Amino acid sequence: MDKHLNSKNLIISVLAVSVLAACSSPEKRAQANRSFDYEDASLRTAPLLIPAGLEAPNFNNDYIIPKIKPSGVTGKAVDVRPPTQVLPLVRGSQIMDNASGLWFYQQRLDQPLQQELNQALADFFSDKKADAHESTSGWSSNGSPISNPKQRFNWQLTPDEVRRAVSLEVSLADSGKVLAQTKQKDEAAMLNAFSLYYQGKLTQQQNLLDKSPIQVELQAAQSRLLVAEGYDRSWKRLVTLLPQLGFSLTNRQQALGYVDVEFDGLRKGKWQDLSLPALTIPEQKYRVQLGDLGEQSSITLSDKDKVPVSAAILRQFADTLVPAFERTDLLR
Repeated sequence: MDKHLNSKNLIISVLAVSVLAACSSPEKRAQANRSFDYEDASLRTAPLLIPAGLEAPNFNNDYIIPKIKPSGVTGKAVDVRPPTQVLPLVRGSQIMDNASGLWFYQQRLDQPLQQELNQALADFFSDKKADAHESTSGWSSNGSPISNPKQRFNWQLTPDEVRRAVSLEVSLADSGKVLAQTKQKDEAAMLNAFSLYYQGKLTQQQNLLDKSPIQVELQAAQSRLLVAEGYDRSWKRLVTLLPQLGFSLTNRQQALGYVDVEFDGLRKGKWQDLSLPALTIPEQKYRVQLGDLGEQSSITLSDKDKVPVSAAILRQFADTLVPAFERTDLLR
């Protein structure tokens, strides 16, 4: 019975949302929600009646309301929607000074940024089923991503070697008959639609990358472990694995790159379940320090007084941590 009741409630909710959506078309949302009868109003004047026995006062023309011809839009033609802002939805992006586009900054070195953005635009148009084509001057597409398929937009990518960035600007084609406010809204909406799509794809790529193996090697001469990944990804992997290896996280400061832990050890059967070499270092407090080396990271281990541990303890720590970093099944 509960299932039938839940289904009934779901149907009623969907119908209610559909009715509200039908009552709120884009045209109605763009107009004020009151009557426009005021447009038919006119100024009615009548001569001042002077009672018998009194003289008419002196009049001047200082306060006569002149008759003017209205200019600009009025009534239903006034778009009451607030301006649409260009939003830096992609991590590391920045709004251009004139708010006409976005700056995207180079985050990875394995692919030129302009090439990456150009491919992202192609995927965006394909995913949104937009009529688009590329030319030497950039991309041209219709407005299908913002439900305006009759409109045409021009997309321009411009690299800046000094900034190590690429700008993306969108302009409405044949905008001569379109109000400036409408033009700004539609251009911003298109740019925001792409940014939202692009950030979603970047997030998917990062999630896949976060679940892939990470190579770590012991550098005994430098008393550290060298991680073949950047800081952010190494930090996520480190704080995920340490609790599974018998460490209790008592304090972690990502901005400063350290994790204070207390090693309590694991029973023998647990190590067998993990299929990892058993970690037999002294059960005490430690500090794990992560260093940012650009495309790589370093891990060092010290005691509670911040004194580096002995080479023997660091080697035991590495014997367990190195294979753990390569195990994607431990990330579940």
